[in-house]
Amino acid sequence: MFVSVRKFVSVTFFLTAALTLCQPLYAEKLVLYHTSDIHGYYFSRPGASGAPTGGFAVLENVLRQESEPFALLDSGDFSSGNKEANASDGRYSIELMNAAGQTPKNVSGKGYAALTIGNHDSDFGADTLGKMLGGFNGEILSVNIEGLQVPGKRTAPYKIFDWNGKKAAVIGFSMDGPGMSGMELKKLDAAAWEKLLKEIRAQKPQAVILLAHDSIADARKPSQLLDVLAEAPSAKETINVFLGGHAHLRHAERKMGEGGPLFVESGSMLEGTSRVVLDFDDETGELRAVSSEYITLDPAKWGENKAVRARLDQIEDQSLKRAFAAVPALLPKYPQGADAAPDLAKRLADYMKKWLEPQEKVDFAMFQLPGVRRDLNAGTLTGRDLAELLPYTEYVSTFNIPGKKFKQAAEASLKCNADGKNFSLFAYSDNVYIEYKCRPNHKKRPVKITKILLNGKKMSGRKIYRAAAIAHIPDGYFEGAPFKGYKYPQKKIYKKTSGELLFDIVEQLPGRDAASKQLTAPNDLRIVQRP
Repeated sequence: MFVSVRKFVSVTFFLTAALTLCQPLYAEKLVLYHTSDIHGYYFSRPGASGAPTGGFAVLENVLRQESEPFALLDSGDFSSGNKEANASDGRYSIELMNAAGQTPKNVSGKGYAALTIGNHDSDFGADTLGKMLGGFNGEILSVNIEGLQVPGKRTAPYKIFDWNGKKAAVIGFSMDGPGMSGMELKKLDAAAWEKLLKEIRAQKPQAVILLAHDSIADARKPSQLLDVLAEAPSAKETINVFLGGHAHLRHAERKMGEGGPLFVESGSMLEGTSRVVLDFDDETGELRAVSSEYITLDPAKWGENKAVRARLDQIEDQSLKRAFAAVPALLPKYPQGADAAPDLAKRLADYMKKWLEPQEKVDFAMFQLPGVRRDLNAGTLTGRDLAELLPYTEYVSTFNIPGKKFKQAAEASLKCNADGKNFSLFAYSDNVYIEYKCRPNHKKRPVKITKILLNGKKMSGRKIYRAAAIAHIPDGYFEGAPFKGYKYPQKKIYKKTSGELLFDIVEQLPGRDAASKQLTAPNDLRIVQRP
C-alpha cells in the first residue's frame, strides 16, 4: 500500500505527540516562586522611587512567562495587614493565592502549592484563621503548630510532592502570635529535627525545602531555627533550601557552610518574588545545584494581567484614595538624628496619652517602632498611606509597671549600632526624658540608662506607674519581651486601635483642607545619648 510522504509525516508527528502526552515530562529544572509577608498588599503601590511596584496582577504576568515547571510557596503573614485583607478576615488573600499562576507550567494546576502560618495570620483569632484556611486549595504545612482546626482539611508537618517527575519534600514552620489563643506552637530541639529529617529521608525525596516564617538575616528579629538546625547533624546535608520571612528582607546566602541549604528571604508587601531554581541531573535525577534571584514586580517591565487587575479593582477600597494631609519632609521609620526615639511613634505615644486622659489617669504612654510599618515619604498623605502605616488590629491598653522594671525594659529596648545610628524600640510620651550611654564591649549591659525623668522629676524605682501601650506589649510579645516577667500588671484593654489613633492625629491637624494640613515630626529630644 502506497502512503504519501505528507501523510506519513503527519501520522508520525501525531503518534509522537500522543506518546509524549502519555508520558511524564522529566525536567532537569524545577522553579520555586517564593513570597512572604504579603500582608494583604494586593495592588501595585508607590515604591521607594515613587513609581508603582508590586501586586498580584504583575505577579501573574511574571508567572505566565515562565518556561520551566514551577510551584508557588508562601512563608506566612499573607492575610492580615491592609484594609481589604482585614475587612475580609484574610479571605481575599486566599482567593488571590488560589487563582495565581494560571498556566500549564504550574505543577499544581493553578494557585499556591503550599503555605505556612506567620505570627500575623492569627490576628483575627484561631477560629477565623481556621475557616479562612479551609478555603485554601493548597497544603497547609506546619511542623510545630497544634490545635488549629481547619474545616475539611488538616495541617501537616510536611508534604512529599511529585512535581513533574521530581519528589520534593516541603516542611512548614510557623511562628507564634498574639491571636493564637486555642492553638499552641511546640518547640523542636535538635533531636526532634533529626527524627523528622530521618523520616523524610526514608521516602527518598530529590529535594527538601523548609518553608518557614523565620528570618536568619536580621539581628532585630533573631532566628528561632538557625541555631537549632546547626545542632542537628543531618540538617546541613538534608535541607536544600530554606525559604524564610518575618523580617521583610530580600536576601539569599548560605549560613551553614558551602554544602548547607540556601537561605532565601523574599521581601514583603508583594513588591517582588524570589525565583529559586532547583537544577537536577537529567540522568541520575539528583539535585546538583540551587540558585535564587529576586524579581521586582515592576508593572513598567511586566505589565499587569487584565483579568487579575479587574478583580483587584472590585476588591480595592476606593475611599482610601482620598487625600488627608501633606507630608513636607520624609518621616523615616528608624531615627536619623540625635534622638533615639522614632518620630511618628512619638506622635502616637503623645496622642495615646491624651486620648486616655478623660477615661483614666495615665503616667506616660509608649508606642513601638515596629508598629509603624514603613517610612512615610514626602508628598500627599492618602487614606491608603494611613492604612499601610499602621495596618494591624492592635488595641490600646493600660497597665501597671514598677519604675525599676520600666528602666530595665527601656534599657533592653535601646539598640546601639557601630555606625552611630542608634534607635529605641519605643518612643515615649513627651513627659518622659531619658539619657543613656552605649557600652558595646559590655556583654551584660551594652546600654546603660543614666537618667529617667517623668514630668521633669526623677522616676522612682519603687513606685508603681500606670503606663499605656498597645495591648501585646505588657504580655511580652515580640518587642514587648523586656516588659514581661512581673506580677499584677492589671492590664485594661480599650477598643481603640493604633490605626484609629493615627487617623485622629491627622484629622486634628490645623488647617482647612488636605493641602494646608501638614504632618511633621515632634521637634524635641526624648532619648539622648551621653558620652
